[in-house]
Amino acid sequence: MDSYFIRRLALFFTFWTLTLLLSACGYSREEKQRMKNIEKLGRENAVNYVKEKYGFTPETDKVQICTSREDGDPLPWANGYVLVSMRDGDKDFKVHISGEKHTLEAEDDYQHDLIMEDAREYLEDMLGYEIYDIYMEYKEGKDSASECHEGYFLEDFYEAGSFEKLLKRCEVNLRIDDCINQDFTDWKKEHEGTAAWFENCANEYDVKAILISYKSVEDYEKGYSHTYARGGLLDFAIEKDGLYICSYAAFGGKETQVCRFERQECEGMIFCCIDKADGNDLQITDGQELWLDLGEMKEERPSAVYSVDKEEPGEIVVYIPVERYGRGVSVFIQHFYDGRWWQYEEDTHLTTDKQYMIVTSVGYPDSSFDFAVFK
Repeated sequence: MDSYFIRRLALFFTFWTLTLLLSACGYSREEKQRMKNIEKLGRENAVNYVKEKYGFTPETDKVQICTSREDGDPLPWANGYVLVSMRDGDKDFKVHISGEKHTLEAEDDYQHDLIMEDAREYLEDMLGYEIYDIYMEYKEGKDSASECHEGYFLEDFYEAGSFEKLLKRCEVNLRIDDCINQDFTDWKKEHEGTAAWFENCANEYDVKAILISYKSVEDYEKGYSHTYARGGLLDFAIEKDGLYICSYAAFGGKETQVCRFERQECEGMIFCCIDKADGNDLQITDGQELWLDLGEMKEERPSAVYSVDKEEPGEIVVYIPVERYGRGVSVFIQHFYDGRWWQYEEDTHLTTDKQYMIVTSVGYPDSSFDFAVFK
């Protein structure tokens, strides 16, 4: 048997084995047919739903099968719903509806632009300042069959100008950004009625809202994240934006959080934390502490050693200038806790404008630590 024939035979068996494996791992013929049926009926249902709710016949672009997946499932399975992309002239929108039964029960985002226009007008009138950016999620408290779409779909028809009614009937997550460098610790005192309105919405209607004041438009564009309030997480990791934000006010449940940021500079480094006390919360020193040899690092000596002390617990963010140290630096933390010294490397990431490396630490036991930059 020549080598050419052996190679051809080996190639055939490899292809045959892969085909069997792919067939075994894929959807069954019955499941594929079920998905086709769901897609077909879902498309029909979506068209009928829009005709009934809005009074026009939409164009249909595509139908996405909505899927779910639990631990141990080899493949995601069709949960019976579809997300239908539709069009009304130049307007694109989506409908989420069942494809397993004939129904006119669904939810859609056709009125999202109208709702956001009403929200901006209503809130700017109440707040008394210009909103730079606004984000809002809303749902009517009904369990969604899947997580295949954004958090701003409605089943009920929205009447123009009824924004406050929407707040009362829906679960709402709201973010309001401005770029006028305002201090909400003072704003809350000077606008007690407006602050009380947000607190009442949080307590009575489960509205979760965060007001964020950036130092400028340029600082907004450099911001670490603009996803605050999504999924109800109002201020998650907001300390990483402390270089760009003056202050924020978060209203959710029974608790109102009003914070402003403190920034200090030392040798080109910028140190940032939430301002909790009169005067400087942070005490920064350069080169006062020795970097201990605990056998954790291969490098012989760091490029720089800094010490950070803070009485109040909480995160401290350090912005390390790329122009001075470069992007490939390693940052190690050193602190004394539980009767011994600890050293470990902290994760870093770049700011949006690539000007700084960011490292975040809380220190132990009282937000005090040394950190060293290794090139």
